[in-house]
Amino acid sequence: MELRAQRLGVHLAAIGAAVLLGATLAQGQGQGDLSSEELAKQDQNPITRFYVMRFEDNAQFGFGPDDEVLNFFRIQPLIPWHLGDDWTLLTRVIIPIAHSPWPEPTDGLSDISLIAFLTPARGGDFVWGIGPAFLLPTATDESLGTRKWSAGPAAAGIVTSGPWVVGAVVQNLWSFAGDEDRMDVNTMTLRPIVNYNLPKGWYLTTSPSIGANWKADADNRWLVPLGGGVGKVFRLFGQRMSTTVEFYYHAVSPEIGPDWQLRVQHSFLYPD
Repeated sequence: MELRAQRLGVHLAAIGAAVLLGATLAQGQGQGDLSSEELAKQDQNPITRFYVMRFEDNAQFGFGPDDEVLNFFRIQPLIPWHLGDDWTLLTRVIIPIAHSPWPEPTDGLSDISLIAFLTPARGGDFVWGIGPAFLLPTATDESLGTRKWSAGPAAAGIVTSGPWVVGAVVQNLWSFAGDEDRMDVNTMTLRPIVNYNLPKGWYLTTSPSIGANWKADADNRWLVPLGGGVGKVFRLFGQRMSTTVEFYYHAVSPEIGPDWQLRVQHSFLYPD
């Protein structure tokens, strides 16, 4: 199992490295109305005002009593809805396809989440958004989801200054219906975002997903990753894209939680 985990990590890292290398070799001089640096800053903004189709693979190593691999492949379309001249509604759907090794190996769809941010249509160096978040009990196996309908508030704030894009996204979900035999949901997710943009669309990034399960005891409540990675915005065959590769060590983790994770993201950008 350890060998398989190592092979998976190498495989994901190779994919990310290959895409980044391809981006460097295929990079065009033009990026439409936006330079590669400006496009990178927009892509790093979770409440950006253009269409994004993002694919993320998150492999978490050292999960469960046998230190196996928990994996989530997430499909994340971001769609802006323009509400007149003053407001924009940004909707992000997260469709996770999961592999869980414990209590027995299981593959399938996990719970789908939806976030809707209402944000001013005209923003400056600081942009913000607030709205509801939902978690839908769509998991195809009970080990892959909560079996609960959950909802709660979400908020985001982003500051852009020179090469920096800094901010955070936070949400808290409470269950309100679902399987009465399953534990109620009361979870918080905090995602700080720090990006430093370099020339030609390259950037350094850290955006750990910090989680708290308020229903768990103190020793199993928090998941706190530390780390970061590198990304690049580029143009390939006329399509604008972005790829990041990130590594995180879990400084705090539940008893059966993962020790570290490898996250690879690839996004198709539609700023027009």
